[in-house]
This record gives sequence, C-alpha cells and structure tokens, in this order.
Amino acid sequence: MSACSSTNSTDSNGPLAEIGDTRIDVGDLLSFEQQVAPGDTLSIADHRGHLTTLIDRYLLIAEARARRLEQDTEIVQALTRDANKKLAELMFEQEVAERANPTPAEINEAYASGHWNEQVVSVELFLSDQPTALRVRQEIIDGLDIYEAGKLYSLDRLMHLPMGGAQQFMYSRHDGPKEIVERVFQIPVGNISSPIPFLKGYVLSYVAEYRKIERDGVNSKIKRHLRKKKREILRGAYLNHLNKTLQLDFSDVGLAAVVEVLSADRAAGWNEESVDTTLVVYSFKGDERRVGEVAQILKGAARRWEAVTPTEIVAELKNKHLPNLLMAEDARRTGVEKKQHFLEWYNARRDDLLLSLLRKEIVDTVSVNEQEILDHYKRTKKRFRILGYAKVRDLLVATETKAEALKLDLDAGADFVEMIRGNSLRKEAHQDVFRVFALQAKRYGTAWMNYVMNIPVGEIHGPVGAEGGYSLVQVVERYADSYYTLEESRVRTAVTRDMRNLKQRRVFNAFVADLRERQSLDGRLVIYEDRLAGLVDR
Repeated sequence: MSACSSTNSTDSNGPLAEIGDTRIDVGDLLSFEQQVAPGDTLSIADHRGHLTTLIDRYLLIAEARARRLEQDTEIVQALTRDANKKLAELMFEQEVAERANPTPAEINEAYASGHWNEQVVSVELFLSDQPTALRVRQEIIDGLDIYEAGKLYSLDRLMHLPMGGAQQFMYSRHDGPKEIVERVFQIPVGNISSPIPFLKGYVLSYVAEYRKIERDGVNSKIKRHLRKKKREILRGAYLNHLNKTLQLDFSDVGLAAVVEVLSADRAAGWNEESVDTTLVVYSFKGDERRVGEVAQILKGAARRWEAVTPTEIVAELKNKHLPNLLMAEDARRTGVEKKQHFLEWYNARRDDLLLSLLRKEIVDTVSVNEQEILDHYKRTKKRFRILGYAKVRDLLVATETKAEALKLDLDAGADFVEMIRGNSLRKEAHQDVFRVFALQAKRYGTAWMNYVMNIPVGEIHGPVGAEGGYSLVQVVERYADSYYTLEESRVRTAVTRDMRNLKQRRVFNAFVADLRERQSLDGRLVIYEDRLAGLVDR
C-alpha cells in the first residue's frame, strides 16, 4: 500500500479508506474478513492486506464500468443465466428441500431393510490404461504393498500424471460411484479387484476391511439418502404443477424444425436457409424459445442420441433445461426476485462477472515462448520424476549360516534360479526376476536396499542382512531416476498451462498496482492508517 495516500485521524468512527466519493468503513472490512478468515486473530498487516483487496476490487469494478463491460453481450447473457439458476435454487429450497426431511418412522424402516450397517474399506489406485492396471495388480498379488504401489504407479484422476498415491475410501452399499461400490462389495477381505473402468482410466481396489456400523454411525447417511429420494418426488410434483400453471406448451412445427437442424448437424452440417430458425419450439407464461436457440442448446446431447426425435428433444428439455426456467419464472411471480437477499447476491454476481471479463481482456494477449516453457519445466521437473529401480534375483533364508552354505553351492556351479525356487522365503520366489524401488527400504530392509542399489550388475553377491533374514542377490538390470520429458504431450500441456497462468498473474497484478498508483497520485485514494491500526485493539 506504499503507493497509496495515508493520513491520520482521531475520528475512530470515520472510514478506513476513501476512493473518490466511495468509502470503506470498519463494518465493510470486518464483514469481508468474516468471510475470508473467520475466527482468526489478525495483525495490522492482515487488516491492511484485506483492505487492499477491497480497494482493488472497487477500482477494478470501476474500470470495468468505464469500459462499458456491463453492456457486453457475454455479461448480459451470463447474468441472466446465473440469475435464473439462483432463483431456481431459492424456489427449490422453499418448495422442495424444506419439505423433504424424513420422519423418524421412515428412518427406522430404512435401517431395518437397507443393509445400512455394512461398510467396506477400499484402498484404491488410479491407473491410465488396462494393461498397466493388470501389471500393477499382479505385482500387488506377488507381494508389493498397496501403499507402495500407490507411490510408484497411481495417477491423479484428472490430469493422469504421476502425482497421486493410494487413497482409502469407506463405502456403504448406498454410496457412489456405483461402478466402484458395486464391485468392492463382491471382493473378499485381503483381495484386490480386477481393473474397474472409471474416469477414462482404471481403478484397482484392495479391500482392507468389512465393518459393522452401529445405528448412531449411519443415521446421518440414512437421512441424506431418504432426503434425496423425497426431494426427487417433491421436485417432480412441483415441476408438474408449474407445467400446468405456467401453461408449458410445445409446438409440433417447431420441434420438427429442431429435428431437421440437429439431424443435419449430426451428418454434415445444415443450411440455415433451409430451416426457419425463428419458429417457436416451446412457450410458457413469461418466456418462449425458438428453433435456433434450442438447437444450439441440444447440439451436444443430440450427437449422443441413437436418433433425433421430438420425443428425445422434449425429454432432454424437460429434464435438464426447463426446470430452472420454470422455477425462476415462479420466483419472479411470487416476488422472490425483489427480496433483499437475492438483490445482494445479484449485485455481487454482476460485479464478479465484470471482474472476470476485465481480467480476461487484460491477460488474454499473454503468451509463452519455448524458452519460458523449458525454463519452467526445469524449475518444476521433480513433478515428473520416474523413480529408478533395479531388476533382481533374490534368495532369502532365515540365517546367515544357511546363506553362506548356499553361496558355496553356487560357487560350485548350482543354478541360482532353481535354488531360489527351492529355498527362498520371498513371496516373489516364484518369479525369475522382480523389480524393487529405493523407497521400498522399509519392506526389504535398509541395508539390503543400499546393497542392491550399489553392487555391480550381473554377479551374485551376499550374504547381506535383509528384512526377515539374509539374502544372496543378483542385480540383473538397474535404472536410475528419470523424468517425463516435454516430448510427452500431457507434460508439455501441464507446463505450458502453469507458465501461462504465472505470467497472467504477473500481468494482472501489475495492472491492479498501476490502477492503485494512479488513484493515489490523483488524490482520490486515501487510507486512514490510525483507524486501521485501531482494529488490532478490538
């Protein structure tokens, strides 16, 4: 805030800051801080930072209005859409949610008949493809700890990058996602699932435990489940009521035109001149929608349909698009649109949209070059590490004496692989070669792991102390840590996105600082430091 003007005042009841004719009072700041830092003990620096945020928000909104962004089509359409959604939410709460609480009798009946006391603990890995999932599953069956497997292989479910780990979930039979829950309840404890398709990848679920839950532990879940079912029933009844009272009506001619447009779009595009896009498709008291708009709304959904028909169109509109419009219209007719809590929300949402569009105007021209991408990749390279590993043959026995005796047999020409199969205590003994990673030292023993990572490749070494006994070890191959490179498209995408976001933040912050500087130099921005300091004594 050094660029801002400051002054002292003994009037503790005056404003904390003035920007032209606008003032920010103590109440404004405290209300904001209650939202961003509820219950925190704040220093003078904290208060100053929050005040700066409020000042910046005002300056940016004023700048957006000066650029006439309120009149921008994008803003107008987004505000209309969001207002409809908010009004619909308010009506849903009033007409449905508040009436959907289950009775004690309904809760008792559900508990008695719905397996609510059953719970499964599932430890899960997310993997990119089925072959990888099958390979990792086999490694776990062969003895790899599920949590170590998570560190080595599990991906982030959204980015599909090696940034995840094993995750533990607790499911009842009524939880989701259904594709996972239905499978895990079929798996015995201590077993791992086959790959489960999920979010464009595959999940492996290791069932760690089945539990019986006391009634008190599931009451809240039962209530949520019953509330959801009652909401669906009440919502359906409410929308049927609105269909009648608002006189929802579909035009056969308009629907036929939408069918023609969407069918042509699925094929090879359509000729605007061949269809009258101004025909009304549906109407109700307060609104109507025409062919062009409806076709645009349904374009994405229509490409998934087996065939475009009036029935599909009506069902899609009634299920996904009309409910908010009908409930919003009901809100306007019953005066909800004029209530103070909605008006406060509306003004705040309008300002948020203005800020968003202004920021977009400022940062949209930001680009990143190849050198910046490379430099950022180098700075964040550890995100893309592929852990090094060794491929080993290992003969584990209980005592050092036995290990030394077996080593003499090897020196005399015994076959190491056959000796492993006949003597090794390892779960991996049936494998010719298995992989180990440095981070698995807890499982195999620190001394053993250090040994494996340093002995020459090819020769049989030992005995060496290991977790569970003594080992004779042969390193077949060893690979150092490596990294996914920028040649990987998903890595390049992630690095480029992060670098662009970083530059955009810098550009936008500089713009805001310049706004603040100009207002201060013009004498329009005044901060009352003594009143700000007085806040720490409250």
